[in-house]
Amino acid sequence: MIIKYIGLNKMNNEMAKVAIVTGAAKNIGRATCESLSKLGYNILVHANTDKDGADETVKLVKENGVQSERIIGDLTKPETSQELVQEASKLGNISALVNNASQREFNKFDDMTFDDWRFVMSINLDSLFHTCKAVIPEMKKNKWGRIVNLGGLSAHISAIGRAHVITSKSAVVGFTRALAMEYAETGITINTVVPGLIDTVRGASAGSSLVHPSHSNPPIGRKGHPIEVATMITNLCGAHSDFITGQTIHVNGGSYYP
Repeated sequence: MIIKYIGLNKMNNEMAKVAIVTGAAKNIGRATCESLSKLGYNILVHANTDKDGADETVKLVKENGVQSERIIGDLTKPETSQELVQEASKLGNISALVNNASQREFNKFDDMTFDDWRFVMSINLDSLFHTCKAVIPEMKKNKWGRIVNLGGLSAHISAIGRAHVITSKSAVVGFTRALAMEYAETGITINTVVPGLIDTVRGASAGSSLVHPSHSNPPIGRKGHPIEVATMITNLCGAHSDFITGQTIHVNGGSYYP
């Protein structure tokens, strides 16, 4: 059950809570924006290049009676994260950050170049450094904040052709735990949500299919839906999740039992 902030939508911009969601032009990112908006958050929608997708997400979010804007930018550049903070601050107090943007390349290690490696690392890991560095000072001012980083199932059960992805997503778990401990007394919680095999639209670079060595479909008998991951993220961003931090939470239909 998602617990809504009572009266949040009626607050002015200075009092409203704002969520920044990266990689939100489609799939889990878009579902998360919609879900958080129902919780009462104003939403800053980020996309790397997909302006049309981001605009559609903004439209859907506004239908839930909250404010929303979009920003297009490369998260591997620290100035983009500063722009996120500047734009989000216009919508209210920055209270949640969902680091959803990621790259799922397919390159067997024999063929992988260092540029391939760094490209994935810069998006999946370096971008989290930049976004967290930008938003945490704002959250500390308010003595409250929620950060949710998106992990990857392959980091826990492995896969072929994804040494860079697996390494980066494994590091996301460590990064989450480190920051959760460091900011435990500030009112900021930081967690990782790991989606399993979700029914999403994937880019061509991810390979023709994503099949993990243990199975091709979750034991539950179907792929997950983006909203099922978004609901977990939203609950972690709620007012009653103060006692959950530093955790790695799987949403995978029984694909993996930590």
